[in-house]
Amino acid sequence: MVLSTQTANEAAMRVAAKLGFTELERFEDYGAEQWFGVWYPGTPSD
Repeated sequence: MVLSTQTANEAAMRVAAKLGFTELERFEDYGAEQWFGVWYPGTPSD
């Protein structure tokens, strides 16, 4: 599963952390810094 949100959206960043998303990259879009993360139900090698 993937998730993308603006880094300025503190509530979304907290939810992503609580759900166990791992940051893959940050990038600029829509005039703001974006956060892109991934969540694996198990380990990536499963």
